[in-house]
Amino acid sequence: MKKRTLALLLAAIMLLGLLSGCGGNDDADAGDSGAENSGTETLAANQTIQVHWAAENFHSFDNNKNYAAEEIQIQSHVLEGLVRAGMDENGSQIYEPAGAENWETSEDGLTWTFHLREYYWSDGVQVTAQHFVDSFRRLADPRNGCDFASFVGDIVGGEELYSMDVSTVSDADIDAAMENLGVRAVDDTTLEVTLKKASPQFLSKVSCVWMYPVRLDVIEAAGDLYDSDFTTHVWCGPFVVSDYSLSNSMVLTKNESYWDADNVTLTQITFLNIGEASTQSTMFRNGELAVLAPTGDYVQAYRDGAAEGDYTYLETYMPNVTYFYFNRQGNSTSGLMESQKVRLALSLAANREEFTQVVFGRHNPAYGFVPLGVTVEEVNFRDNVPEPLTALAAEYDTPEKLQALFKEGMEELGDTRDLSEVTITYICTGDTAIKRQQQEYWQNLWETTLGINVEVNLLGDSTLLSEARNAGQYDIGQAGWNGDYNDPMAFLEMWASWGTSIRYSGWSEERAAEYDQILSKLDTVADPMERVEIYAEAEEWVVCDEVAAIPYMYTDNILCISNKIKDVVTPFVGPYFDFTHAYMVE
Repeated sequence: MKKRTLALLLAAIMLLGLLSGCGGNDDADAGDSGAENSGTETLAANQTIQVHWAAENFHSFDNNKNYAAEEIQIQSHVLEGLVRAGMDENGSQIYEPAGAENWETSEDGLTWTFHLREYYWSDGVQVTAQHFVDSFRRLADPRNGCDFASFVGDIVGGEELYSMDVSTVSDADIDAAMENLGVRAVDDTTLEVTLKKASPQFLSKVSCVWMYPVRLDVIEAAGDLYDSDFTTHVWCGPFVVSDYSLSNSMVLTKNESYWDADNVTLTQITFLNIGEASTQSTMFRNGELAVLAPTGDYVQAYRDGAAEGDYTYLETYMPNVTYFYFNRQGNSTSGLMESQKVRLALSLAANREEFTQVVFGRHNPAYGFVPLGVTVEEVNFRDNVPEPLTALAAEYDTPEKLQALFKEGMEELGDTRDLSEVTITYICTGDTAIKRQQQEYWQNLWETTLGINVEVNLLGDSTLLSEARNAGQYDIGQAGWNGDYNDPMAFLEMWASWGTSIRYSGWSEERAAEYDQILSKLDTVADPMERVEIYAEAEEWVVCDEVAAIPYMYTDNILCISNKIKDVVTPFVGPYFDFTHAYMVE
């Protein structure tokens, strides 16, 4: 299987800065429009850009409650957390000082101390350590129902707080638990966080927007309008929201009170909802859009056109794995999903290379659950851990071997039917051409390779899918997972007893507890390579030993960036684009 390393693929990202030579925009000022910078470029007089943005996915201005990519894109520009995700000269993800000038960790890895710089909200109030304390508590408060409350799970008292049952505990109990959360403001500019176990990935977590600071006084004054009315908010990032049209557009303008405003050159970013891919392409070609994420038939055209030099073409990794899960509730339609060998046969029958090339013409085949590009601090996981399904796929390399494995699993369950008598039910949603192509591919592949029947149950929407899944009316279903922080744990903990997948996959608490024991080995281990070994053991359990899932594709990220804009950062996790230090040239 052909693999590319992170450095080879992601290094292209840095071309955005390198193409500008020594110029950069350290000395640039928005008022110097048209002036030569320190390199050979000339700043454009107009420092405004437009970007496509799926406005219908923006639901709230409340950063603690955000979850959609479109919300993350906005909040990362109008708020400033402790650190900001960036890229180094090798194209690897790094975390740069932002609201925190610096930080240190205790020798045992349990106490993190962040030293805040002097910076301010847009109403002139200084950002303090207490604003972060308030944010972490509010995120974990079970009465708020924040999607990413588990991000405080590493903190002392965090899991106890967000897992409280609001129907059985009092407000006083919750308030007391919030006070016991291991975060405190030592003084206005010193934030201390105490973890219950060493968690090197904690820095990656605090780079996420739901862990950015909040103002309780602003939230209280706004009341019910806090979610939807940007005029009730204050901002502390490089830009502020100056206009918003529901399901249509949002305008950000430069925040003149931002602590690093001298190095912010763009004066305005307009995020537009442009539904048609053809319209997006036309606007990008006409110079009306600064960036483009081509899809479908446009991908190859933009690949081929990159040689013309009109834009920078980037094809990078994404922290995403697409996979199948099984009905392990004991009521699958075939009655066979409790067999590890049946599940393994279904997994090994998947021709991942063929699928990615024939159906998409892009992306990377997945023989593990941790995507390409994910790191453990400085260590690239996939460069050090072979994908665990690769060897098994080479062993079971014919339909005859796979059918024998499937049949053996059936017999262990006491099922003596012929393979031709077996029908498995595959539930899914989506009636677009590309969705139908995927559904037909998997149906034909399993029927042809394993000699079984596959019934595709196409459901109208996610609600109907959930109902069928909860009722056990399926054998196998399709899903994807996008890591919200850069560490293998972002993918592996979802299969633990406290993770998300167990909620619907339904294997026993005993089996989940076995897996928990693997992850618990991380509690006293800080060395990156030792953690890699433990993660490798956990991944092997997920896809080979237990066969909790069938990973089949790691999603890539294809971007085209106009040559008129420089120093755009495309973090591995976080927003698609960071325009903080970007600037336009003639």
